[in-house]
Amino acid sequence: MVLPPLLLPLPLPVPCPLTAFRIASLRATVVLLLILLVKSNLLRIKMASLGSLLGLLLTFAFLASSGALAALAAGGVLFGLQQRRAAA
Repeated sequence: MVLPPLLLPLPLPVPCPLTAFRIASLRATVVLLLILLVKSNLLRIKMASLGSLLGLLLTFAFLASSGALAALAAGGVLFGLQQRRAAA
């Protein structure tokens, strides 16, 4: 499979080497900023999914612990009722 050559626009003639340096530095800065923007977007997506997973884990842990405490309380009530019946 042969890819077609990339057609890049030719830069305008530069009248001064200092201007060429400015244009090259601006291009490098724009590329660097675009790379940082993509990196921050990927990091934000990764941290959002990690935060969602952590929130689900904490929710399930809370539900499990409250269920266990409810079961212990019900067991304590049943044990107290059995002790009261045995004493009577």
